Amino acid sequence: MELRPSDKDKNDVEKAIRTFFEAGKNKDLSALADFHSSREQFTKFDENPPYTRQNSDEAFVYEQAAYANISDYNYSIDELRVDFLGDVAVASFYLSYSGMFVNDYSFEGSPVRGKARVTMVLKRTPKGWKAVHEHLSRMSDMQTERRAEGPT
Repeated sequence: MELRPSDKDKNDVEKAIRTFFEAGKNKDLSALADFHSSREQFTKFDENPPYTRQNSDEAFVYEQAAYANISDYNYSIDELRVDFLGDVAVASFYLSYSGMFVNDYSFEGSPVRGKARVTMVLKRTPKGWKAVHEHLSRMSDMQTERRAEGPT
């Protein structure tokens, strides 16, 4: 007999993902660490340097730095799909984001805007859904335009 995830499971996974991005938007930087699973179980490939595989400690440091240095951050999660493999959820979506990157040393800012393909793998734990893997890859302008045009 196949176990089917409940609507609550799907809603909980979606909420965990949105809570992560809201924490960044609201600069609740300490909350970012709660999203990741343990150091031994978590990996991440990011669209930003360094382009190496990160563990949860490294990801937390880079995420804090990114969110701390961006103001007026906005994002949207599009076409979120969540599939379940038992107590593991695989979420894929398109992330659009914008804001102003602020260099605190020169008091200058530069606009940031982009779109990325994102895959997050989350695991059910006694403390809720925790990310065990994240992969973000930036979409080029050409890919974004093609996607907007739809299938040919």
